[in-house]
Amino acid sequence: MKRTSSIRGAWAPHRAAYTLVAGVLFVTAVSTTGCRDPDVVAEVGKTALRHSDLQEFTSRRAASAVTDGSQVDALISRTRLAEQAVELGLDEREDVRARLAAARREILAQALLQHELKDATSEATLRARFEASKDTLARQQIHVRHIIVRLAADADAATRRRARDRANVLYARIIGGEDFELVAREASQGEAGAAHTADMGIIQEGQVHPSFFEAAAALEKDELSKPFETPYGIHVVQALAPVETVSPSFDEVRGRLAADARSEAENRLMSDLETRIPVKRFPEAMPPSDAGTHGDGVSGGGED
Repeated sequence: MKRTSSIRGAWAPHRAAYTLVAGVLFVTAVSTTGCRDPDVVAEVGKTALRHSDLQEFTSRRAASAVTDGSQVDALISRTRLAEQAVELGLDEREDVRARLAAARREILAQALLQHELKDATSEATLRARFEASKDTLARQQIHVRHIIVRLAADADAATRRRARDRANVLYARIIGGEDFELVAREASQGEAGAAHTADMGIIQEGQVHPSFFEAAAALEKDELSKPFETPYGIHVVQALAPVETVSPSFDEVRGRLAADARSEAENRLMSDLETRIPVKRFPEAMPPSDAGTHGDGVSGGGED
């Protein structure tokens, strides 16, 4: 019994030492892990690469880039190049500074536009805009078929007279009872559209030249127009259905509504910024418009 007690007494200091060492190692491990920013995926020289850096880098690369690991490796390689460029002082070079400033300026400008204009193109805003502008979005449409005698815009008087005469003959043949499609097919012989169909289908206001739509929309069902001229030639048109007014669905005009809303909001933003952010211009500091060119108009980079 005394021997056992003496052995235990002899090991007591060693156990205390081992416990102290184990505790220090544990605390060190915990401290090391706790101090590292979990958002950092790698450190390259003095640069810490974060998840957001990786996401931005990946978004600019082909979707076929295979693994997250390869993306990290590629980002590390580019960062090494950038680190070395800074080490060599290339970031202080005037042309490099200008390009860095241009990239920063463009990124900030786009970020501001995205931040300020997001509400202008929200679903709720666009639907409200749609409801408020239904009347102005409505368009007339009509189903027609036509014959065209093509005429160049710069045609002389004699050519125009011959084209009008030909259109009048075609019109007279249809009025006289000949089939519209047959006359149209014969009229197209020798043109690129030999396999011609006279039926244009349903055309909407804004899809064709205004003078063409105006003449077509004035027709009753089955009515035939007299020959009339547009910048594309001389036409004979027949209405296959009465003109009607249709309102587009929200989905049909959503893109246009968003573009208009964004343009208006951006114009308001720019107008506001013009009043709040002063600008001073220094024309005397601008390079001459012919800087960098010789008198013969050939660009030159050396001294004269």
